Amino acid sequence: MADYKDEFKGKADELKEKASEYVDDVKETVGEIAGDTKGAIEDVKEEAQEVFQEAKAVVTGQKLDSANTVGGAGYRADNSTSNGAAVASLVLGILSIICSFFGYSSIAGLILGIIGVSLGAKARKQSQTGIATAGFVCSIIGLILSALGLVCAIACAGAAKAILSQAK
Repeated sequence: MADYKDEFKGKADELKEKASEYVDDVKETVGEIAGDTKGAIEDVKEEAQEVFQEAKAVVTGQKLDSANTVGGAGYRADNSTSNGAAVASLVLGILSIICSFFGYSSIAGLILGIIGVSLGAKARKQSQTGIATAGFVCSIIGLILSALGLVCAIACAGAAKAILSQAK
């Protein structure tokens, strides 16, 4: 009986030692995975920051020096005055065109068109970019359409008033 006891105790000690080795291996593997994951997260953060800076520069339309780019696209947000006016002119021109289709909101379209034309002219003087030209042209079209829309809205209102007064 003592032989079995010693034999079981020996086997239990062997299993305990193997289990301890497995636990150490698992701890080491988990530590390696955690270290790799932390490193990968830092790399992704850095790349995301660089891509964000590039995207911001592309949206504003400025050049970056090559040290601040991921793929060498080279855009930086430094000189945004001319492009800001060009983009504002384009947006105001589009809004002016949209307003021209809604009756008395053509008044707002006229105002937006006038502001858009002045910003577009300013942007075209600063730099002959496509956005500046597009903003200028859209603003002129919006101004003309808004004037026509306002005239039509007034004419329709007068016609409706005349029809209603005859109906009485």
